[in-house]
Amino acid sequence: MPMNLKFIYLGNQCPHNCYLLARIKTIAWQEHVPLELYDLTEDPGAAEKYQVFSPNLLIVNNKYRVHGPFTQDRVRALLDDHDVEPIKWSVRQSRAIVRGELVPMTSDSVLRTSAVCAGSEDSGLCRGKSEWVDATLARTGLKHLGYIHMVGQKCVGGAEFLPSTVVPYPIPDKRKLNAFLTCSYASDQQHDYRTSPLEALQQDLSGWGFDTLSVAASTDVVFPNGPMDWFIGKGFEDKGLLIKEEMHGAEIRYLQKRL
Repeated sequence: MPMNLKFIYLGNQCPHNCYLLARIKTIAWQEHVPLELYDLTEDPGAAEKYQVFSPNLLIVNNKYRVHGPFTQDRVRALLDDHDVEPIKWSVRQSRAIVRGELVPMTSDSVLRTSAVCAGSEDSGLCRGKSEWVDATLARTGLKHLGYIHMVGQKCVGGAEFLPSTVVPYPIPDKRKLNAFLTCSYASDQQHDYRTSPLEALQQDLSGWGFDTLSVAASTDVVFPNGPMDWFIGKGFEDKGLLIKEEMHGAEIRYLQKRL
């Protein structure tokens, strides 16, 4: 079977998308492999066609599906049908809730997320994200897209949402009153940085008239929004399987909570 690459991404919603896009273009050029690019902000139909439920998805040779950051070595191996065993980026979620400063997510404040979201203190790496937030706020008329969690002047995570009516993913509930959690990060075995911004966001959503909040979450691994059990502990109900991702050894499931 001929080698090929497909990269599907939700604009600059995720700061990883910018450098991953550059990386996959470089690989395709160096390896002389056909590359198809799908920006879901311009081509939302690609989300249903390829069953996309996260900000980025790489498909190698029409059979290997990879979410989240990827290395050049990993992609080159998959192109040759090597290194095809699942890689599980698992995390044990701490129950030690940390409550720092919560900052509404706007085009200005999102520049403060570069360290946790892009792996660097260079705020320029989140410039594309800032522009995406600005365009989304103008499009939806919302005041903000969620909350950034700051502890000691450092961004440690946050909670971000979109109205389900503008979400390109093929989720079951596209009602006007259903909000969709696009990003809930980050935590580790020692700290729960996710609960505080999620609670604040839920309160705002209820005040704005939303009656449910939903999320696509992985059962066992980090991407996207995993692990699922953390949401179950926060009152979300498992509404069913969205897709099983073999390369991550996990399922992505649809969860929802009444507000």
